[in-house]
Amino acid sequence: MRLSLPLQLLLLAACTSAPSDSVAPPASDTSWYEFDWLHDSPYAPTFQVLDTESSLGPYAERAKLLTLGDLVRMHGHACDGLVTASAALSVALGQLYPDGVIDRTDTGCISNNSPCFGDVAAYLTGGRVRFGTQKIDPKRGVSFLVHRFSTGETVEVEMRPGVWPEELHALESRVKSGSFTTEELRTCQEQQWAFARELLQHPLEESFVTRRIEGFVWEPDAYEHLGPRGDIRNRGALTKSRPR
Repeated sequence: MRLSLPLQLLLLAACTSAPSDSVAPPASDTSWYEFDWLHDSPYAPTFQVLDTESSLGPYAERAKLLTLGDLVRMHGHACDGLVTASAALSVALGQLYPDGVIDRTDTGCISNNSPCFGDVAAYLTGGRVRFGTQKIDPKRGVSFLVHRFSTGETVEVEMRPGVWPEELHALESRVKSGSFTTEELRTCQEQQWAFARELLQHPLEESFVTRRIEGFVWEPDAYEHLGPRGDIRNRGALTKSRPR
C-alpha cells in the first residue's frame, strides 16, 4: 500500500534537510545533494554500462557501475524527474539487455523534452541528438522508448496510471504557471522528493509497464550538425563479440 504524501514528507524529513544559509558544506561533503535514500532505498536502481576504452579504441574489457548519485552529479540535482526516469529506464533497459550490461555504443532513446528525462536518457543509453541516437518527442509523457541498433529491438516503458499523485501534479502546475508563494515552492520541492523516495520503496515493475514494439524504424531528428559518432568506429576491432 502506498503511503500518503503527508506521511511520506514526515519520513523524508528524517533523512533530508535544507542546506544551511550560514555555513557552506565542504566540497567533499556530498550528503547535501546525494541523499542517503538515493542509495539505501530497497529498489534504487543501479546500472552496468559498456563503452569503448578510448576515443578510437575497442570495447572496454569491463562494464562500469552507475548509481543514482552519479546521475545527480551529471544532471545537477536530485529530483522526482531524475528518479522517475532512472526507474523507468531501468525496467526498459532490463528488457533490452537481459544480461544486465547496457551497451552505450548501441542504444538510442526517445523521451519528452524535460531536462531530467532527456539528461537521464542520454547518460544511461549513450544517445546523443548530434549523433542521431537521441530523439525528443514533446508529446511523450512519463514514458520512454529505447532502441538497440544492432538487433533492431525496441522497448517502450510507461508509468502505470495512478502512480503519480494528483496533488503533486496540481502543485507542480501551479509552480510552473509562475504564480506561487515561497511556501508553495518549498512544499512542491518536498513533495517531489517524497514521491521519488516512495517510488523506490516498491519493485519498479509495479510502477511501470513495458511493451515490445515490433518493426520500429529509427529515424534521427533533424539537426544541422548531425554526424557520425567517432569514438565507437573501432569498438569491435579487438574482439569478436561484446564483452560482458
